[in-house]
Amino acid sequence: DLFLRSLGKKTKIISYSKIPKNFLYLPGMADVEIANFAKINLAEFDLFITLDIAQETMITKSEFPKLPERMKVVNIDHHISDTNFGDINLITEAGSTCETVYDLLKEWQADIDKQTAKLLFLGIFTDTGCFQYPNTNEKTFSIAMDLLAKGADLNETVLTQFRSYNFKTLKYWGRVLANMRMDESKKFVWSVVTADEIKELEIESGDIEGAASLFAPVTLGTEFGIILDENEGFIKGSIRSRAGFDVAKVAVELGGGGHKLAAGFSLRMGLEEAEKLVLEVARKYIRT
Repeated sequence: DLFLRSLGKKTKIISYSKIPKNFLYLPGMADVEIANFAKINLAEFDLFITLDIAQETMITKSEFPKLPERMKVVNIDHHISDTNFGDINLITEAGSTCETVYDLLKEWQADIDKQTAKLLFLGIFTDTGCFQYPNTNEKTFSIAMDLLAKGADLNETVLTQFRSYNFKTLKYWGRVLANMRMDESKKFVWSVVTADEIKELEIESGDIEGAASLFAPVTLGTEFGIILDENEGFIKGSIRSRAGFDVAKVAVELGGGGHKLAAGFSLRMGLEEAEKLVLEVARKYIRT
């Protein structure tokens, strides 16, 4: 967005959900419009750019609006399950989409100032799970090193993203652990947090974060873990693999997508029905 505005382009950043509180300090967050895509007059725009989105269904949890005929979609992503839904699709095997954005800015000989460096570094650091996911490679570290030299701040990123959780988030994590169960196969664990529990904890969607990456892939002897949240009219599912199990296959069958070790999906159905379906699909893949 900073680069496009520097070219004199009129831009608008739209999100269907609230920005998590630990991102609100970032430059430009006040300009993000929280809105239902179906109510946005897209006829005002020529180009729709999506970042880090594997399927159209992940852009918004409401029905996606029909785009004006003249509007083109540019899809920039790094998920192996990307469906190439754009008119232009730039899908890489980078550790994070921000690495691809960095490459684009370098190709365009754009100036990466301190503000841009901080944003790109944050995206790389968080999307690689603090540089621990398999797609993290020598190039990832090389780009991160360059961004640090341009003004990105490692200590600030660690503090704001991994040491500044809302107290309600910690209470939610406790509920995730309390509700966690082991499948009879011993191959995976899963946890379900109901809408009533979320209401009891007085948490918002932005307070529900981190649990999947922290707790789903760490149980000794299992292949993966699943967390289901009932919130805002749909069931949000997050899957994390411990090592080599491809959780993206499970997510894709459930209408979502992601990476081999980290994937997600959303289901519009009752919680009991959703849990039954998810377990059926998960158990099918551990047998194959």
